[in-house]
Amino acid sequence: MSNFRIRFNAIKFTLGDSLRRGGKADVAQAKFRDWYSIRGQLVAVKKLRSIHTKKARDEFIYEVEMMRGLSHKNIVQFIGFVEELEKGMAWMVLYWEPNGNVSEFLAKGDWEIPERVSLIKDMFEGIKYLHTRHPPICHGNLKSFNILVNSSNRAVITGFGSAHSISGPEDEAILGNENGQELRGTPSVEQACPPIHISAVGNQLTLTGPAWALNWEAPEVMNGKHPCLLSDIWAAGWVCWEVMTDSVPFAELGSTGMITLTVTQGEEPSPCDDEQLGHPVALHSLMTDCWAFDPKARPSISRCFNELQWMPSTPPSGGKLSGSKVPSTNLLLQKGRMHYSQGNYEKSGVLFQHVLSLARSAGSRTATANALIWLGNVYCGQAKYAQAEESYTQAKKIYARVGNDLGRADALRGLGDAYRDQSIFVQAEESYTQAHEIYTRARSDLGQADTLFGKGDICRVQSKYTLAEELYIQAQEIHSRTGNDLGRANALDILGEVYRLQKKYTQAEELHIRAHEVFVRIGCDLGRANTLFGLGNLYHDQSRYTQAEESYTRAQKIYARFGDDRGRAYSLRAIGHVRRTLGRNAEAAAHYTEARDLLVQIGMIREVEDVSRWLADVLPDHHSPCT
Repeated sequence: MSNFRIRFNAIKFTLGDSLRRGGKADVAQAKFRDWYSIRGQLVAVKKLRSIHTKKARDEFIYEVEMMRGLSHKNIVQFIGFVEELEKGMAWMVLYWEPNGNVSEFLAKGDWEIPERVSLIKDMFEGIKYLHTRHPPICHGNLKSFNILVNSSNRAVITGFGSAHSISGPEDEAILGNENGQELRGTPSVEQACPPIHISAVGNQLTLTGPAWALNWEAPEVMNGKHPCLLSDIWAAGWVCWEVMTDSVPFAELGSTGMITLTVTQGEEPSPCDDEQLGHPVALHSLMTDCWAFDPKARPSISRCFNELQWMPSTPPSGGKLSGSKVPSTNLLLQKGRMHYSQGNYEKSGVLFQHVLSLARSAGSRTATANALIWLGNVYCGQAKYAQAEESYTQAKKIYARVGNDLGRADALRGLGDAYRDQSIFVQAEESYTQAHEIYTRARSDLGQADTLFGKGDICRVQSKYTLAEELYIQAQEIHSRTGNDLGRANALDILGEVYRLQKKYTQAEELHIRAHEVFVRIGCDLGRANTLFGLGNLYHDQSRYTQAEESYTRAQKIYARFGDDRGRAYSLRAIGHVRRTLGRNAEAAAHYTEARDLLVQIGMIREVEDVSRWLADVLPDHHSPCT
């Protein structure tokens, strides 16, 4: 420890810097000048108020010992300590983070969802570092005041005064105090407690739960039990709430009963309208899971970290005064990805076009290619295959020129999707194979899963169900391992379709329902529509026509809301099939006609011909052109 000891006269406190008071210590800005430093380094000095007892001295030594062993980009950097016990001095010297804590930082400007999510990811990465050490370290005091923001606008964790190693099994830390008494009059975890619930409407985020539970401190800790890794997870969920809402929603601990807290995103319209609070449904679900009253029901840090990795984010940039911020191309790209993941092709397409224009103006070839890839994805979702092929082809050429192999693989995967959706299977197979080879060399899990999924689609359409099932299961396993819920849900849903085609109806229904639950959890309405459509097909095959029509109708409404004309047309055609089977030919004809007109608009000629044949079947005297 002697290597970290600092001389008292090497610390010079700066004038005019206000003292920040914590539970047991004060923190002040100072300059640290050692023997080789000329100008000195800005540092934060944590000064313990009392060091006169053996307990206080032991705690100081323990914290110093712990801090000197930590080294991570999302953990505050420990520089050293000053100790002169005869003068009552015990200081810890830490790297000075200029942006203050995360609450202070967020108050300085208007921040978009991807920027806020970036700070949350940083925090969870720091927690993962602590929780996966040997032995694991419980922070014990996570809150927004202990999350700092550095000069690169990245979050770092501080405030290790309550941190401790977990030497035994986690279950031991969750056990009660020795006499088993409950403290502070708080309900026990074992009692039936209504869960904490989040709902988002417009630009308001509403949280409902027992007043006593709305606190950084987990219920079991409030009851006198030892802080543990899972109580850190509870606290981290509250920091997520603070970062997303700029609000500390905690009621007085003496309150009783259920309360509802509503946070409104500003009185003036937000730069992102109602998106700031309404869109990150996956994050809301994760926060709610972190607030499980039973500690064992909370997610592990690995699961939290994996789920967050798939949420679009970018480090905060600019953001001074409201209205003065010019979004970066990466911020716009991440906002577009956020809308795309929700199935909102119209909004995401506008943002990707904006990114493309800015990237081309700036002469950034990589940013241009990235925007083209995402535009291609949007065009595929809208069944605009000619534009999709053009976007992917342009991106592939740019990536080849700049030597970006992963980008080239993304373009090949996109071309495979476009060819697959047009039933051009030879070219689709070739594109997927080339992309998969690159992804495998680069060890890209997501890329490998996507190409396996695409190849599975080809096999499914060609009635090679056993091979399709194997490919989908491989993709689903990769998505499960990496925490990609969207990919996992898509794989589960399409596996359900494969089982339906093989008349394995029980397994098919189970998988569709599991996929639907995941889509609801992550807020992917387009995925919900796809599972509803799949369930409709399943019910139709089993002659459960009422349920089939209900599922198709619900799917059609979601497709219509998102402007997904292809999905809407398929749903209308399916409803027409149900009505035709029930002998309601006039109603069937109305749905077939509407489906045909949509398919004509998006240029799906084969499908137009198919629907026209069904229309002629229910109206024998009706002759309809195919285009």
